[in-house]
Amino acid sequence: IEEKPELVYSFLAIAKLNAICFFINPKYPTSIVQEVISKIKPQFVITEPKLVHKLNNSSEKIKEHIIFLSTIWVLKLNFVERKIDKTDDVFTILFTSGTTSFPKGVFHKQQDFIFVGEKCFFVWKIFGQKKFLSFIPLCSAATLGCVLVPCILNKSTLVIPENRKPYSLVKTLNEHKIDFVIGTPTSYIEIVNYLEQTQQKVGNKKICGTVAGAYIPNGFTKFVKEKIGLELYPHYGMTETLAVTSCDENTDFDTVGKPLPGVEIKISKDNEIVVKSPAVTSGYLYEENLPIIDGWFYTKDLGIIDKNGNLKVFGRKDEMINRGGNNVYPSEIEEQILKLSSISDCAAVGIPDQVYGEKIVAFVVLKDTSSVKEEDIKSFLKDFLPVFKIPDEVVFVSQLPKTESGKIIRKELKIIYQKLKNNSDNHKNFSHNPV
Repeated sequence: IEEKPELVYSFLAIAKLNAICFFINPKYPTSIVQEVISKIKPQFVITEPKLVHKLNNSSEKIKEHIIFLSTIWVLKLNFVERKIDKTDDVFTILFTSGTTSFPKGVFHKQQDFIFVGEKCFFVWKIFGQKKFLSFIPLCSAATLGCVLVPCILNKSTLVIPENRKPYSLVKTLNEHKIDFVIGTPTSYIEIVNYLEQTQQKVGNKKICGTVAGAYIPNGFTKFVKEKIGLELYPHYGMTETLAVTSCDENTDFDTVGKPLPGVEIKISKDNEIVVKSPAVTSGYLYEENLPIIDGWFYTKDLGIIDKNGNLKVFGRKDEMINRGGNNVYPSEIEEQILKLSSISDCAAVGIPDQVYGEKIVAFVVLKDTSSVKEEDIKSFLKDFLPVFKIPDEVVFVSQLPKTESGKIIRKELKIIYQKLKNNSDNHKNFSHNPV
């Protein structure tokens, strides 16, 4: 279903039925839609006529019916109240972003969302009826756990925009006088750029929000505050855990804050973030290996806890670059490159190398008027990074591959690099021109 009120109605109706709900992003390619259907084998699918073509080859996997939104609202059916065990009953299957593999189906109970929603609103001091807007898809764990369910509990309003293009989001912010937003660093940067290009402003001066879904660079919240007056409270979580930590007005905003009430975090010997929370998933779809030891969920994210008890996240464990025996966080490099005002986005990845094991390649997106060269970036970084952390190569691209939640798809960058390398081998000249 495309994002519209009917998506929310269906979500709540399925909860009332004590059935299991799962979302398939309508932007997924047909191959992924059909693979998800074949894995889950649902009894019913609620969709729209214009999207049904994505189900054609998998319709035999649907046990009962395909229901169209155009007909569902005219049906008169008797409703049978069902008993719901909020503690133990699986309510929804959420799919991970799939940046490193096929998306995993993650189980969550109704109580998971209620727990996280109540804790987030408490930390953010959201009281009374407010208007909310999500810059990221409704079917994401962040929106469901931190906005949709809390809105219902708080009798607040969730405004659904026409689309998630910057012009539409700014229009919605101003027309509906939004009080609170949720987004990723990418979505906020797009809003800032749009407002600067069009010389518009956000009307509500008291608006605040939260940022999640990706690594948050140092100084990011200050940057957004200065540009558009938006007070952001960074938080950390993942599909398997929902929200885990959050900042409040007294926190260092270059961290993702302290654990929510009722949540515990610790750092393992190899710097992996480990979580204990009532909202941690009870399992994966058709997978037995849940990374839980003695009640602690191992996130595969790397981080530290500072002296004030705040969590700082560096990135995914499998994204760590080992260059000549030295471990390098991509975020360390990206954070410094983004200090250059002529650069709008960047990502660092490790590429197999015969000498160093892995070499560092930085993919950089320039602003339209920029003429920065590879040598300029390397020279700039010498003042901020040790030699072994300076990229071996810089590749200029027009944009970075990202998920809808703003996460960089690093495996695609490695494919892009290999294609460029193969092409350069054929022409005996490796080009770093924008692609």
